Amino acid sequence: MPNSRIIKAMPPERSELEARIKQFQAQMRDCGVDLSLLRQNADLYYFTGTVQDAHLLIPADGPPLFLVWRVYERALEESPLENIEYLPRLKKLPDILRAFGLKDISCLGLEMDVLPASLFLYYTKEIWPDVPVKDITHQVRLTRCRKSAWELSCIEEACRQISSVIEDMPLILKPGINELELAAEIEARLRCLGHPGYLRMRGWNQELGVGQIISGPQGSWPAWTNTPAGGRGINSAYGQGATDRIIDHGEPVNIDLGGSVNGYVCDQTRPFCIGRPPERLQEAFSLVASLLKELEGNLAPGIRSSVLYDLALDFVKGTGFENGFMGWGRNQVRFIGHGLGIEIDEYPFISRGNSMVLEKGMILALEPKIALDGIGLIGLEDTYLITADGARRLTLGPQELTIL
Repeated sequence: MPNSRIIKAMPPERSELEARIKQFQAQMRDCGVDLSLLRQNADLYYFTGTVQDAHLLIPADGPPLFLVWRVYERALEESPLENIEYLPRLKKLPDILRAFGLKDISCLGLEMDVLPASLFLYYTKEIWPDVPVKDITHQVRLTRCRKSAWELSCIEEACRQISSVIEDMPLILKPGINELELAAEIEARLRCLGHPGYLRMRGWNQELGVGQIISGPQGSWPAWTNTPAGGRGINSAYGQGATDRIIDHGEPVNIDLGGSVNGYVCDQTRPFCIGRPPERLQEAFSLVASLLKELEGNLAPGIRSSVLYDLALDFVKGTGFENGFMGWGRNQVRFIGHGLGIEIDEYPFISRGNSMVLEKGMILALEPKIALDGIGLIGLEDTYLITADGARRLTLGPQELTIL
């Protein structure tokens, strides 16, 4: 295995977190929320620099309060925030809130998309009874969708992480190898480069490891995940991803990987084939490659997300590949791209009917893919930074179907 180069952990500085909190507080004031309570891991990491079992309380004005149950000592070590207190048990929460002047509020903000119902009922019935509640999910995600220079540097490192593995594919993808063996080789290289081995997703019940390694006809099989395809997987408990099937000559091998550095992710897909692929597959790839170039050329601040999605549909219309575009038949997904950051499904979504406008500093992936019945999945995916005058591709390497 090639020499490993683990990226040194680089936690965000206090100034970085303070800037994020101020941006979020402005969002809170705009929607009339005077206290937000955050519990979800990705949001906690974004605003505190650490993931613990904790309550982060952000008032519309003033410094936040970080109440940590597990693990308080690690929170002190890993987070640069000032107000970090130990929360011995949930029943102590009202007393601590009262001591910090956070008990009497007029409107409470909660992450309604991810907060368990039991916690919602506890907070709204026991801690803040009769206090109006607003969902601040959108405000959190809006704050997170514009990346700082530090966040960009992490994602660029994640792109280099994936690139080094893609470059090794001619050493790994050999006749006689099965999908699980290929996936294991790829994951081993990523882990040696510091990849944690999984990617965060916000969507409910969405699960993902380092990506999807799928080949041949099963590559176009749908899964319950909101993805163009998923593969069959090794069993029905995790019905997606690699199996023990041996990869045959002429079959598409879809290598869809997410890099991860300091919690920040990129997304890249490259197709491979052992031996010459069938003409139908090559035609589909030519369409995908042309579409990706067309989408790249239209990435710019001010363009509405749905315009890009509609452009993609119009591009594919009349080509004979419509029924397999972004999934097979009724299992087609209704997006062509998604935002990236701490989670792999952040704002903006390049999707049907989405009115969100692209802004400078957003980072997103474009992933045109075509499922071919009886053949498999073929596609490309790259990660882009929206700049003042267009977009810059962050993922590396040629956008091609590699024939080994």
